Amino acid sequence: VAAVIKTTMLTKFESKSARVKGLAFHPVRPWICASLHNGVIQLWDYRVGTVIDRFEEHDGPVRGVDFHLHEPLIVTGGDDYKIKVWDYKLSRCLFTLL
Repeated sequence: VAAVIKTTMLTKFESKSARVKGLAFHPVRPWICASLHNGVIQLWDYRVGTVIDRFEEHDGPVRGVDFHLHEPLIVTGGDDYKIKVWDYKLSRCLFTLL
């Protein structure tokens, strides 16, 4: 007996951008953070399907991204050998680890 699994796409996000290298869901808000091959980080609201912010300070692909569980912070790591900590309320990079 074979099991049939039915999948349904809830939302399709489309944007003219480079390839996605990493994704993270916000622990509470309806947000997804996407790190891209072109060095950009996009913050999406998946309820309405729009980009609500962009962060651009990496030189090259950004391979990792994650949200802090309690603070308004995003951490990213890229091929530029840098780890950056971003404050999404202030829309800026707070500091860079080399």
